[in-house]
Amino acid sequence: GKKRDCPVWERDHTVDSAIKNSVVWFFQRMASAIGRERELDELRAFHYGSTTFKGDVTQFWLNGDLTITPIEQVAFLQQMFSYKLPVDRRHIDTVKAALTMPRGKLLNAAGVHDFPLKWPDDTIVRVKTGNGNVDGFRVSWLVGSLETGGRQYVCASRARSASALENTAGADLAVRVLNTLKP
Repeated sequence: GKKRDCPVWERDHTVDSAIKNSVVWFFQRMASAIGRERELDELRAFHYGSTTFKGDVTQFWLNGDLTITPIEQVAFLQQMFSYKLPVDRRHIDTVKAALTMPRGKLLNAAGVHDFPLKWPDDTIVRVKTGNGNVDGFRVSWLVGSLETGGRQYVCASRARSASALENTAGADLAVRVLNTLKP
């Protein structure tokens, strides 16, 4: 019932639809319910980036308070996609299902976008985009995995600019690089 930044956010959501559509208010409610200390405990258990934040529990992943490099993100994703995090397998499977994108497409808060990946037809793309402003820079990223031929590849892409940046810049960079690789 509230006006939101993105029209797709103006409805009820599940974990699946919230992940696919980057529904910030959904995750802010979850963070409030989880609480600061439990959030910090999980970040440490996951060895996720800086593993800490000082600000608001509903903003730490949005405002640059929690930091993580693309290399650290890849290490985390390797742990997650190989079920080596201290999390029940079914919860990881829920996230993997939510990250699964339609062939040649990418979903986020701004809608459906082309993701022209030139990999084999059986490739399963499980990715998440994000955008924000950190320390005066506009940041756009894509993280996730690609699965093909019985193998899994994890990736993290980050684009940063002091000026305007398309909300798919991280994904656009990722697909350009991924299309130069042969799985």
